[in-house]
Amino acid sequence: GDRARAARAGELGAVGGGSGGSLSSGERYEPFYEAWEAVAAMGEAREAHAVAALDGKLYAVGGVGGGASCSLGGGASCSLERYDPATNAWEAAAPLTTPHDFHAITVA
Repeated sequence: GDRARAARAGELGAVGGGSGGSLSSGERYEPFYEAWEAVAAMGEAREAHAVAALDGKLYAVGGVGGGASCSLGGGASCSLERYDPATNAWEAAAPLTTPHDFHAITVA
């Protein structure tokens, strides 16, 4: 309905982070309604990660707290998860080759 179209016209997302521990939760801001709504949780809780949108999907990259197999002693993760707003679901994607935390990513 109208709510779904308004959400896809322009969205702001907040995923993961820290609040006394790493979070896996996510929220989407719908500007038309000026309201936040919960979305599916990531598969791995993480903080100090980077997030970017590409081709209509949201990517959560690296961070601390994710259980990726390449996580080093410092806790940085190689994990990559992709969120599809059409299905409200996260899926694991190809992991980084080197763990990253407190980093930035960009789409060019």
